[in-house]
Amino acid sequence: MKTVVKCIKQHSFEMDNMEELNYIAQKYTTVKNYVYSRYSGINNMGILSDYKKEIRDIWVQTKFAEQWKLPARYWKLALDEAISNIKTEWSNVKNRVKLAVIKNNNITKEERNFILYILKVNELLQNILTYKEFIRPVAIMELNIREKYICNLIRRYIRCYKGTIPYSTRCSSFMIDADMYEYKHIDGVLHIFIQGVNRGKRINISLKDRNLHKGNLRIIIKNEVIEIHRSKDVEVKQNWIKEKVIGIDKGYRCLIATSENSFYGEKLNEYLTKETERLSEVNANRNKLWALMEKCLSERDLVKYNNILLHNFGRKKYNNNKRKFDSLVKSYINRELNKFIENEKPSEIIYEDLTFVSWQDRYPKHVKRKLSRWIKGYIQQRINYKGALKNILLTKVNPAYTSQFCYKCRCIVVLV
Repeated sequence: MKTVVKCIKQHSFEMDNMEELNYIAQKYTTVKNYVYSRYSGINNMGILSDYKKEIRDIWVQTKFAEQWKLPARYWKLALDEAISNIKTEWSNVKNRVKLAVIKNNNITKEERNFILYILKVNELLQNILTYKEFIRPVAIMELNIREKYICNLIRRYIRCYKGTIPYSTRCSSFMIDADMYEYKHIDGVLHIFIQGVNRGKRINISLKDRNLHKGNLRIIIKNEVIEIHRSKDVEVKQNWIKEKVIGIDKGYRCLIATSENSFYGEKLNEYLTKETERLSEVNANRNKLWALMEKCLSERDLVKYNNILLHNFGRKKYNNNKRKFDSLVKSYINRELNKFIENEKPSEIIYEDLTFVSWQDRYPKHVKRKLSRWIKGYIQQRINYKGALKNILLTKVNPAYTSQFCYKCRCIVVLV
């Protein structure tokens, strides 16, 4: 049975006291960042496979973990998450190196096999990266290679593709396991009680729905509201019967235009334009106040300067309005995409790759403002997810000249 991972969300009512939750999120992120900085390098590749013995148990024995000032369950989950992210990053680096090795025509077949084998064994890769001697395993013992050149090539590839240390800059989320929370119904409202910092005392969060979740949960802090995320495996359900290939064009004025002359999401332009004009007006007013503040500062009128700063530049209302718009437009996008898949029933969707598109020097300011609100990345993300959920093949094409191709002979039509 084929499945797709889906994120299930719960939302809380507004909370007054968020200090303890913010404290846990901050300390949780501190643990993760320490692990990233300490164990992301090439000298620690060998201990990642057995990190519970090499890191966690040593932290407990030496009381090193006491500095985090967190219950053990929290810092252990932070350690697990950080190590998992480090392993994923190393896996991504190795995949990039593999692609580069396969495309490299300056090495022999045996040298290519040697590199691909080394990438599978962390101990051998670590020895090469740290310039240590190693004994070749039987599988690559007889390969005829330029050893010094190939080892240097491996080091260059790793340096090229490894990237920076994946620090977390936002202290707004943390994980809890199944033993760290419980659900209770109080006066017809569902509450979740999660483990706090103090022993025996739990944090009470009232929720808007009545869904009971199991397993590990992620707590995300968004101003005065809490979001609870859980990953769930959803069975893939195919809604198409016979093969049907459809090309789509994603746009600003219309969400999707299909190759069969169907249009979905024709109100997207209306939503985006309205929000863009509202934000433009708000930001213009704020800029006037910034200019007035600079004038007050130059005239040494600190009382007026502080009053303007205190009463006019809060982010709470500003962020709430942006969040409401994002929720509205995302809901509209998902609804129209569902309608498109249900009506057209495609077995394959061909779409343009618009990730390269930049409009910094191509359009006037008012057009760039509108295009900046066009969340094409989110649209593509939802197309990918819904395609996987309905077993639809997604094919990406280069958008260059697609509007000028003749659909019969595939020649470029030149307009004079």
